[in-house]
Amino acid sequence: MNNKLRSYFPVLNSCAYFNTAYVGPMSIQLFEFRNKLEKEYLNDGDKFKIDNIERIDDFRETISGFINSKKENTFFTSNFSTGFRYILDLFPKKSRILTLKDDYNSLLSGINEREFIVDDLSITFDFEIQIENQLAKKTYDILAISVVQFLSGIKVDFGLLKKIKEKYPKLIIIGDSTQFIGSDLFSFKDSPFDVIIGSGYKWMLAGFGNAYMAVSDNFIKQTRSTSQIIYEKVYAGHINFLGSASLNFSIKFLQQNNFHELIKIKKILGNFLIEGLKDLNLINPIIKSRKNHSNIYTIIGDDNLYNKLQSHGIRCSLRGEGVRLSVHFYNSESEIDYLLKVLKKSN
Repeated sequence: MNNKLRSYFPVLNSCAYFNTAYVGPMSIQLFEFRNKLEKEYLNDGDKFKIDNIERIDDFRETISGFINSKKENTFFTSNFSTGFRYILDLFPKKSRILTLKDDYNSLLSGINEREFIVDDLSITFDFEIQIENQLAKKTYDILAISVVQFLSGIKVDFGLLKKIKEKYPKLIIIGDSTQFIGSDLFSFKDSPFDVIIGSGYKWMLAGFGNAYMAVSDNFIKQTRSTSQIIYEKVYAGHINFLGSASLNFSIKFLQQNNFHELIKIKKILGNFLIEGLKDLNLINPIIKSRKNHSNIYTIIGDDNLYNKLQSHGIRCSLRGEGVRLSVHFYNSESEIDYLLKVLKKSN
């Protein structure tokens, strides 16, 4: 990893940071950009807000280019939870929804807050096949899942999901992409999803208060909506300009630093870590059975292991029944070696 790029993230100087899945670190550049914006507001007052809508329109161009979605079908919001609920509001009561047990709690609660008919499936090593089997038994309007599971890091198989979409074209597939976009390359137009929504403060390194959402033409047709209806719903009230500007800035930061190359580096680091974890027999058997995985790994462990890692300057999270580790492009092989040595001594 380029030491110059690592130097942009001061927190990396004080720890081994394996906690991007919880919160992405802030770069010096983003910090300075946000400070500059706040000073503009401080000094300009009302003038700072006058052209916000026009500037937001430019930001939509940035995010739509990054994820390959239609600009007019791409929107900013403050977080995943808010954006997801905007989308759910477009479906009638008694809509039939299929979800996964133990998926992101805000995804599940957003659904359960409404008068929908809901079924859920367990996350097994072949959960995509189980989804297809369930769809053959019952008719559903919506499949709502995380692209990457926040507890385990299990990533949905896009190929299998595309087959499901081809078989059930009227099924609206909604994805929480918070733990995915920014960690890998993605084209919304070429994906099986009708809707993606994700917060920017994790893998996109955009700080707090921002999220994006994109919808397909099929979604608009099926919900009898329009881009304008969604626009007016999302942008009612004042806009978190600092948050959306930060996401716009961070996307350009990733692009300027050769995002494609950064993802290659991240995947090499992820493979290095998972092989080490396999050697220590710390990987969930479900993950071993799957072809592709994200760069989030929840290993066998409890409070004692978590506290041990913290005491050795290793940032991570307690999640579910284990300790969650996550790797991004700014990690290094030497950090991973250090982590594995601490884990080996604790094993």
